[in-house]
Amino acid sequence: MLKFLMCRYSRIKLFLIQLAVTIYLFLVGFAMFNYCNHCAVTSPESLMVNSGVETSDNQHCKLDFSKLGLKEVNKFDEPSEESIIAANPHLQKGGKWSPKDCIPWQKVAIILPYRDRQHPLRIFLNRIHPMLQTQKIDYQIFIIEQAGTGQFNRGKLFNIGFMEALKQQNFDCMIFHDVDLIPEDDRNLYLCDEHGRHLETATDDLRYHLKYYNYAGGVLAISSQNFQRINGFANSYWGWGNEDDDFSARITESGLLLTRPPELIGRYQMVPHKKNSRSSSGNGMFFGWRRRWQTDGLNNPQGMNYTVIKVEELPLYTKVLVDIGHPPPDMNIYMEDHSKDISLWWFLSFYYP
Repeated sequence: MLKFLMCRYSRIKLFLIQLAVTIYLFLVGFAMFNYCNHCAVTSPESLMVNSGVETSDNQHCKLDFSKLGLKEVNKFDEPSEESIIAANPHLQKGGKWSPKDCIPWQKVAIILPYRDRQHPLRIFLNRIHPMLQTQKIDYQIFIIEQAGTGQFNRGKLFNIGFMEALKQQNFDCMIFHDVDLIPEDDRNLYLCDEHGRHLETATDDLRYHLKYYNYAGGVLAISSQNFQRINGFANSYWGWGNEDDDFSARITESGLLLTRPPELIGRYQMVPHKKNSRSSSGNGMFFGWRRRWQTDGLNNPQGMNYTVIKVEELPLYTKVLVDIGHPPPDMNIYMEDHSKDISLWWFLSFYYP
């Protein structure tokens, strides 16, 4: 009996090893042929050439990239607001700055969705202001704060930030930025190209590797025109997860590329923080992104229903406090029609490699 059991155990063990090897070889082969043909790595210098400004004069801002590079980032020590203000004496009220010695290539809005993140916010502001001024960016920082304690909606806050920013200035370029990501390299220009540009290509918590080819989370730059073209972010992702994948799919579905700086330049550090709980409906929602993307976004009056509670032009940023409402009692209302859902094969090819 013991001999029989040992023989059976050996066969099961051999089968599992063969299965594991087969799966591994399949994934390797799949990764080799599943190349992202809508992804492109481009140099930061190209952003000035492809900025949308048609000019042959020498008055526009120029940078000596040989003098730019990695900066030491301290993501643990929180500076005081007073020290950040003192270090940026030319900053205008509302977190605005523009170069005086040249014509900037674009007018840029930095938009951050926010709630209860004071520690990473100060670390971010301490780093971002001098970096953007070194890059000679004409910019304004917007903190879009969700009021209350309900489920966070990152995508809707980005849409609101876009709408509220345009009420103040006619911005050419939008940088959608998580507050806990701190850029390391001054060569990673905060400008837009004619596509969607994913600026966060390598983060320290992932050992400076890209999560997957289609990843567009963290920090993304897109022109105001293209943001409207893809109908902004989806408003229907309540809780953490998948709204950035939905946005990535919208970019490529509309015929745009997903561009990136080289990994050595698009480096970020993530400030340690408590992770939000992942939405239980995120993956199910993402299966139906293609059915919803043209109606779930900027052009949806119901989804874009919000109330501005207060707008404050503070020394380091413009704060917009908003009431964005609550998620529906049953998220299945977004997932009733499955006739145009993506296939499981498309889902796997999106995330791997």
